[in-house]
Amino acid sequence: MNLVESKDQRPYFEIANLEIPAILQGLPQGLDVLDVGCGSGVHGAELKRIHQHSVTGVDLSEESIRKASSRLAAAHVADITRPQDYPFAAGAGFDVILFSDILEHIYDPVEVLSSHLKLLKPGGHVLISLPNIAIWNVRLELLFGRFRYQDTGTLDRTHIRFFNQRSFRELLANCGLQIEKSRITPGILRPFVPLIKRLYGGSSPTGPQANSSSIMDSRPYQLYCRRFYPLERLVCQLRPNLLAFQFVALCRPRSRGV
Repeated sequence: MNLVESKDQRPYFEIANLEIPAILQGLPQGLDVLDVGCGSGVHGAELKRIHQHSVTGVDLSEESIRKASSRLAAAHVADITRPQDYPFAAGAGFDVILFSDILEHIYDPVEVLSSHLKLLKPGGHVLISLPNIAIWNVRLELLFGRFRYQDTGTLDRTHIRFFNQRSFRELLANCGLQIEKSRITPGILRPFVPLIKRLYGGSSPTGPQANSSSIMDSRPYQLYCRRFYPLERLVCQLRPNLLAFQFVALCRPRSRGV
């Protein structure tokens, strides 16, 4: 759930999860995708650019949907806890339903996830990304008796639910989903992103914060993605419970009798 700007007027900087388009490699191009809690549509835009998927987004924020409308095939202001009220709910079917860092903002993620399965085409997939509460920096904070919410990241102050690798798998099992592929986003450098965002945002209303994509479009970030991200991810795969920032899973509904 990516709001373009927070309610207290702090700038929001988009950083796309590189593992979301990566985990869809091997599936056909041009699929119909529902992005639940799409925010400003950054992931849908990547899925369109890389895989030519047609993405429909839903989000409660009118401001986010205004930007998503320019990026996605369709974008709707909607309450994601009531998918039966979506304007396209009757007769709609999607090849992929994406929950990118949204379920941790929901009081009952099992109910929300399960209720969306009715919008999935036969043979379709559910793609989920969740932050890892057991990442090294949170463990270190707890070791020293600190648990402080932040403006962004694992301890984002809008998070209601927290997951580690085991509880993530339990969530999927409770929803009748089985994992086909799983990946992680690396978390060695990621805990420092909130600091980078504060430094990058500056204080001028006409500065880089006027463009929420300015970090993603910057040369340092693109260099990191090309040169350092693959190495960091390789290291983090050795100890995902400790070093993963996010767990990403591509799932299918479990067949009856399995």
